[in-house]
Amino acid sequence: LKEGLKVIGGCAFINCSALRSVTIPSTVTELGSCAFFGCSNLSEVILLNGERFLNQEFVARGVREEQGLLDQGALDGILFDENRNFAFSNCPLMTAVKISISFAVSERMTRLPHERRVSVLERIRNLLRIELLQDGNVLACFPVVNRVHNDEAGDYSDDEAEGVQDTNIETARSLHQVLQMIAFHELKESSIVIELAMWKSRIDGDRARADCRVPIPDPAKSLIMEYCGFAGFLTPAIEGA
Repeated sequence: LKEGLKVIGGCAFINCSALRSVTIPSTVTELGSCAFFGCSNLSEVILLNGERFLNQEFVARGVREEQGLLDQGALDGILFDENRNFAFSNCPLMTAVKISISFAVSERMTRLPHERRVSVLERIRNLLRIELLQDGNVLACFPVVNRVHNDEAGDYSDDEAEGVQDTNIETARSLHQVLQMIAFHELKESSIVIELAMWKSRIDGDRARADCRVPIPDPAKSLIMEYCGFAGFLTPAIEGA
Protein backbone atom coordinates (compact mmCIF):
# COMPACT_ATOMS: atom_id res chain seq x y z
CA LEU A 1 0.00 0.00 0.00
CA LYS A 2 1.39 3.38 -1.02
CA GLU A 3 1.67 6.66 0.86
CA GLY A 4 -1.14 9.02 -0.08
CA LEU A 5 -3.83 6.39 0.39
CA LYS A 6 -6.43 7.72 2.84
CA VAL A 7 -9.16 5.08 3.10
CA ILE A 8 -9.11 1.29 2.86
CA GLY A 9 -12.66 0.28 2.05
CA GLY A 10 -14.86 -2.18 3.88
CA CYS A 11 -14.12 -5.85 3.12
CA ALA A 12 -11.29 -4.71 0.83
CA PHE A 13 -9.13 -7.76 1.59
CA ILE A 14 -11.76 -10.08 3.06
CA ASN A 15 -10.68 -13.75 3.15
CA CYS A 16 -7.46 -12.95 1.26
CA SER A 17 -5.34 -15.97 2.15
CA ALA A 18 -2.42 -14.73 0.04
CA LEU A 19 -1.90 -11.71 2.30
CA ARG A 20 0.87 -12.31 4.84
CA SER A 21 2.02 -8.82 5.78
CA VAL A 22 0.57 -5.34 5.41
CA THR A 23 2.00 -1.90 6.14
CA ILE A 24 -0.64 0.77 6.64
CA PRO A 25 0.66 4.10 5.23
CA SER A 26 0.86 7.13 7.48
CA THR A 27 -1.78 8.88 5.36
CA VAL A 28 -4.52 6.31 6.04
CA THR A 29 -7.19 7.69 8.35
CA GLU A 30 -9.89 5.04 7.99
CA LEU A 31 -10.12 1.27 7.71
CA GLY A 32 -13.51 0.13 6.45
CA SER A 33 -15.63 -2.43 8.25
CA CYS A 34 -13.93 -5.86 8.26
CA ALA A 35 -11.34 -4.58 5.78
CA PHE A 36 -9.02 -7.52 6.51
CA PHE A 37 -11.56 -10.01 7.85
CA GLY A 38 -10.59 -13.67 7.51
CA CYS A 39 -7.05 -13.15 6.16
CA SER A 40 -5.96 -16.54 7.42
CA ASN A 41 -2.24 -16.11 6.68
CA LEU A 42 -1.87 -12.48 7.75
CA SER A 43 0.72 -12.41 10.53
CA GLU A 44 2.20 -8.90 10.43
CA VAL A 45 0.50 -5.49 10.52
CA ILE A 46 2.60 -2.32 10.70
CA LEU A 47 1.14 1.14 11.28
CA LEU A 48 3.33 4.01 10.10
CA ASN A 49 3.24 7.48 11.64
CA GLY A 50 2.94 5.98 15.10
CA GLU A 51 3.00 9.41 16.71
CA ARG A 52 -0.77 9.71 16.30
CA PHE A 53 -1.43 6.49 18.24
CA LEU A 54 0.80 7.09 21.25
CA ASN A 55 0.60 9.07 24.48
CA GLN A 56 2.72 12.10 23.60
CA GLU A 57 3.40 12.99 27.24
CA PHE A 58 4.95 9.55 27.69
CA VAL A 59 7.16 9.97 24.62
CA ALA A 60 8.16 13.61 25.10
CA ARG A 61 8.63 13.81 28.85
CA GLY A 62 9.55 10.26 29.78
CA VAL A 63 6.74 9.87 32.31
CA ARG A 64 6.50 6.56 34.12
CA GLU A 65 5.29 3.61 32.12
CA GLU A 66 2.26 3.14 34.40
CA GLN A 67 0.66 6.15 32.72
CA GLY A 68 0.38 4.13 29.53
CA LEU A 69 1.94 4.35 26.10
CA LEU A 70 -1.06 3.83 23.84
CA ASP A 71 -3.59 6.49 22.95
CA GLN A 72 -6.30 3.87 23.00
CA GLY A 73 -8.97 6.14 21.59
CA ALA A 74 -6.90 7.15 18.56
CA LEU A 75 -5.88 3.56 17.84
CA ASP A 76 -9.40 2.17 18.23
CA GLY A 77 -10.63 4.95 15.96
CA ILE A 78 -8.78 3.46 13.01
CA LEU A 79 -9.03 -0.25 13.89
CA PHE A 80 -12.78 -0.27 14.59
CA ASP A 81 -15.74 1.07 12.65
CA GLU A 82 -18.71 2.86 14.22
CA ASN A 83 -20.31 -0.50 15.08
CA ARG A 84 -17.16 -1.75 16.82
CA ASN A 85 -16.33 -4.17 14.01
CA PHE A 86 -12.62 -4.94 14.16
CA ALA A 87 -10.85 -4.48 10.81
CA PHE A 88 -8.70 -7.59 11.42
CA SER A 89 -11.30 -9.99 12.78
CA ASN A 90 -10.69 -13.72 12.31
CA CYS A 91 -7.01 -13.41 11.42
CA PRO A 92 -5.64 -16.28 13.55
CA LEU A 93 -1.94 -15.71 12.82
CA MET A 94 -2.04 -12.03 13.69
CA THR A 95 -0.76 -11.79 17.25
CA ALA A 96 0.36 -8.14 17.39
CA VAL A 97 0.07 -4.75 15.74
CA LYS A 98 3.41 -3.04 15.22
CA ILE A 99 3.52 0.74 15.45
CA SER A 100 6.44 2.76 14.13
CA ILE A 101 8.19 4.74 16.88
CA SER A 102 11.13 5.98 14.84
CA PHE A 103 10.05 9.57 15.48
CA ALA A 104 10.76 9.02 19.19
CA VAL A 105 13.84 6.79 18.93
CA SER A 106 15.69 6.77 15.61
CA GLU A 107 15.60 10.53 15.07
CA ARG A 108 17.10 11.16 18.51
CA MET A 109 19.73 8.47 18.08
CA THR A 110 21.11 10.12 14.94
CA ARG A 111 22.51 12.90 17.15
CA LEU A 112 24.48 10.46 19.31
CA PRO A 113 28.09 9.44 18.62
CA HIS A 114 28.47 6.12 16.84
CA GLU A 115 29.49 4.10 19.91
CA ARG A 116 26.56 5.44 21.95
CA ARG A 117 24.16 4.70 19.12
CA VAL A 118 25.42 1.12 18.86
CA SER A 119 24.87 0.55 22.58
CA VAL A 120 21.26 1.76 22.31
CA LEU A 121 20.63 -0.50 19.31
CA GLU A 122 22.00 -3.50 21.20
CA ARG A 123 19.68 -2.69 24.09
CA ILE A 124 16.69 -2.49 21.75
CA ARG A 125 17.46 -5.94 20.33
CA ASN A 126 17.22 -7.46 23.81
CA LEU A 127 13.95 -5.84 24.88
CA LEU A 128 10.51 -7.41 24.75
CA ARG A 129 8.00 -6.01 22.25
CA ILE A 130 10.46 -3.59 20.64
CA GLU A 131 11.60 -4.56 17.17
CA LEU A 132 14.49 -3.14 15.15
CA LEU A 133 14.20 -3.47 11.37
CA GLN A 134 17.12 -3.70 8.98
CA ASP A 135 16.37 -0.24 7.60
CA GLY A 136 16.73 1.23 11.11
CA ASN A 137 13.02 1.68 11.71
CA VAL A 138 11.94 0.86 15.27
CA LEU A 139 8.57 -0.71 16.01
CA ALA A 140 6.59 -1.04 19.22
CA CYS A 141 4.59 -4.28 19.31
CA PHE A 142 1.16 -4.44 20.95
CA PRO A 143 -0.63 -7.80 21.40
CA VAL A 144 -3.92 -8.46 19.64
CA VAL A 145 -6.77 -9.94 21.64
CA ASN A 146 -8.70 -11.63 18.86
CA ARG A 147 -11.79 -13.83 18.96
CA VAL A 148 -12.06 -16.71 16.50
CA HIS A 149 -15.33 -16.75 14.59
CA ASN A 150 -17.35 -19.94 14.85
CA ASP A 151 -19.09 -20.38 11.49
CA GLU A 152 -21.31 -23.26 12.59
CA ALA A 153 -22.74 -21.61 15.67
CA GLY A 154 -22.79 -18.17 14.11
CA ASP A 155 -21.14 -16.56 17.10
CA TYR A 156 -17.73 -16.25 18.74
CA SER A 157 -16.01 -19.08 20.56
CA ASP A 158 -15.11 -16.98 23.61
CA ASP A 159 -16.07 -13.70 25.22
CA GLU A 160 -12.75 -11.84 25.06
CA ALA A 161 -13.01 -8.33 23.65
CA GLU A 162 -11.23 -7.83 20.34
CA GLY A 163 -8.64 -5.12 20.10
CA VAL A 164 -5.03 -4.12 20.56
CA GLN A 165 -3.70 -3.59 24.06
CA ASP A 166 -0.43 -3.10 25.90
CA THR A 167 -1.00 -6.07 28.18
CA ASN A 168 0.89 -5.78 31.48
CA ILE A 169 2.27 -2.48 30.08
CA GLU A 170 5.20 -4.53 28.80
CA THR A 171 5.70 -2.40 25.68
CA ALA A 172 5.60 0.79 27.73
CA ARG A 173 8.25 -0.59 30.09
CA SER A 174 10.56 -1.50 27.22
CA LEU A 175 10.20 1.85 25.45
CA HIS A 176 10.70 3.66 28.76
CA GLN A 177 14.06 1.90 29.13
CA VAL A 178 15.08 2.92 25.60
CA LEU A 179 14.11 6.56 26.14
CA GLN A 180 15.94 6.65 29.48
CA MET A 181 19.09 5.29 27.86
CA ILE A 182 18.93 7.81 25.02
CA ALA A 183 18.34 10.65 27.50
CA PHE A 184 21.34 9.50 29.56
CA HIS A 185 23.63 9.62 26.53
CA GLU A 186 22.18 12.99 25.46
CA LEU A 187 22.86 14.42 28.91
CA LYS A 188 26.37 13.00 28.90
CA GLU A 189 27.12 14.54 25.51
CA SER A 190 25.62 17.86 26.64
CA SER A 191 27.84 17.87 29.73
CA ILE A 192 30.88 17.36 27.51
CA VAL A 193 29.89 20.37 25.43
CA ILE A 194 29.47 22.45 28.60
CA GLU A 195 32.86 21.32 29.93
CA LEU A 196 34.50 22.30 26.66
CA ALA A 197 32.81 25.69 26.77
CA MET A 198 34.02 26.26 30.33
CA TRP A 199 37.52 25.10 29.45
CA LYS A 200 37.69 27.67 26.67
CA SER A 201 36.40 30.44 28.89
CA ARG A 202 38.75 32.68 30.80
CA ILE A 203 38.42 33.63 34.45
CA ASP A 204 39.79 36.94 35.65
CA GLY A 205 42.32 35.93 38.29
CA ASP A 206 42.21 39.32 40.04
CA ARG A 207 38.60 38.93 41.12
CA ALA A 208 37.59 37.23 44.32
CA ARG A 209 36.74 33.56 43.90
CA ALA A 210 33.16 34.13 45.14
CA ASP A 211 32.58 36.67 42.37
CA CYS A 212 33.98 34.53 39.58
CA ARG A 213 31.62 33.41 36.90
CA VAL A 214 32.52 31.24 33.95
CA PRO A 215 30.97 32.78 30.83
CA ILE A 216 29.84 30.27 28.24
CA PRO A 217 30.50 31.58 24.71
CA ASP A 218 27.34 32.57 22.86
CA PRO A 219 27.85 30.03 20.02
CA ALA A 220 28.21 27.27 22.62
CA LYS A 221 24.98 28.37 24.31
CA SER A 222 23.09 28.07 21.05
CA LEU A 223 24.61 24.68 20.29
CA ILE A 224 23.74 23.34 23.74
CA MET A 225 20.15 24.57 23.43
CA GLU A 226 19.82 23.01 19.99
CA TYR A 227 21.36 19.69 21.05
CA CYS A 228 19.09 19.37 24.08
CA GLY A 229 16.01 20.10 22.00
CA PHE A 230 15.23 23.40 23.74
CA ALA A 231 15.79 25.69 20.75
CA GLY A 232 12.13 25.71 19.77
CA PHE A 233 10.80 27.21 23.00
CA LEU A 234 13.76 28.64 24.95
CA THR A 235 16.17 31.38 23.92
CA PRO A 236 19.73 31.52 25.28
CA ALA A 237 20.84 34.74 26.94
CA ILE A 238 23.25 36.33 24.46
CA GLU A 239 25.83 38.69 25.93
CA GLY A 240 25.35 42.26 24.75
CA ALA A 241 22.00 41.49 23.11
